[in-house]
Amino acid sequence: MTKGFFFDLNKCVGCHACVVACEIENGRDQHQPWRAISAFNAYQHPDLPVFHYSLACNHCEDAPCMNDCPAAAFVKEDGIQTIKHLADNCIGCKYCTWSCPYDAPRFIKTTGIIEKCTLCQHRLEEGKKPSCANLCPTGALDFAEIEIKEQSRIPGFTEAGINPKIEIVELRRKKGPEMATQISKTAIKNYRNLASTTPSKINLKKDWVLVLFTLLIAFLNGYFAAGMMGFMEISPWLFAGLGLISLGLSSFHLGKKRRAWRAVIHVKNSWLSREILFYMLFLGTGMMWFFVPDLKYLGYSSILLGFVAAWSADKVYRVLIKTTRIEWHSSSIFLSSLLFMSIFTGNHRFAAIILGLKLLLFFYRKIYFQIHHISYNRWLSFFRVGLGFVLPVFIWPAYFEQFSFSFLLLIISGEFIDRILFYLDADVISPTKQIEKDILKTLDNLAS
Repeated sequence: MTKGFFFDLNKCVGCHACVVACEIENGRDQHQPWRAISAFNAYQHPDLPVFHYSLACNHCEDAPCMNDCPAAAFVKEDGIQTIKHLADNCIGCKYCTWSCPYDAPRFIKTTGIIEKCTLCQHRLEEGKKPSCANLCPTGALDFAEIEIKEQSRIPGFTEAGINPKIEIVELRRKKGPEMATQISKTAIKNYRNLASTTPSKINLKKDWVLVLFTLLIAFLNGYFAAGMMGFMEISPWLFAGLGLISLGLSSFHLGKKRRAWRAVIHVKNSWLSREILFYMLFLGTGMMWFFVPDLKYLGYSSILLGFVAAWSADKVYRVLIKTTRIEWHSSSIFLSSLLFMSIFTGNHRFAAIILGLKLLLFFYRKIYFQIHHISYNRWLSFFRVGLGFVLPVFIWPAYFEQFSFSFLLLIISGEFIDRILFYLDADVISPTKQIEKDILKTLDNLAS
């Protein structure tokens, strides 16, 4: 038994008293509300119940924010083991906002760092309850002794195996009011469209630098590997220049750029930290090899580090909502690294295999989206196929004879578009997104 939040879905009326109490108590340290109310069935579909969630940081036993943060800006404190955010350690990479399913960490643009619920630590030290639980007028939210266990599947609540310190009392009545007539499929479709309005936390307009950064990782991996193994002559100036540009692009995603060095200190748990560390080691050892090209082991070590960095970069996105049964994506940085390496080394058969695998993954995803009524950008998908798969096939015979920049340009264009499509489709779970998913699943069952 430990202390945590106790929340009764039957009693919450969505009055926002807990939100206001939190803002009053922590106003000096708070730039955004740390607690939020999410309504289940906000559009009041007649076959579904209407209820509310009041959620903030649940100070999980296996907190993903603490595990995934590359800068080690989260620590578990003694006592009831709250998860504390260390503002001075935060680099503002926003990765914790992706990994937390309860939307607890909030990025503050004006400060460039993260904020989140502190569990009113100062009140706990005085033997008091957190302000939100203390001032809930209906008794829906409390702070008491709870048993940490996996919650039964409750609509709208994400069970991610991280043992959040919250115990939820399920609804006594789990259906909407009984209807004399069955709702039409057209009406269900209209409700489905209304429910699909939750925007993704991953926004291409804000995260465009990641498209270029990840693509440069793959390009430089293939470029260096071909040069080091003697298949082509490569320029150390181009390698160093593109490497510096890629690191500069990655820093644009940080709220605190001067603290960028902290991104590599949590290699033990954070895939993001591993990606940055291995990529920097790849660039460093690669540049060293240019000065001592006779040290073959140094060059091969650099190639290995580059591909480990690409693998780690793919693993960074394991926190995304899995939209298909196959985790691999056609824009995988690891696969793209293999593709560029095969092109630069002139290994036509291996290049064909990787392109074929990418094509299969691409069409599998689009067909899956079509069958399951998941929207995607059809125009960009069309250009991805044309530029990245169809046109390269037409000029492939010329590529067999000698290296073709037009062939390489088409491949880069296709990979670039595929990476854009990846970020357009990318999404992470949050309380409102979980509610949306559960409602849409129910509506699909009603429509079938």
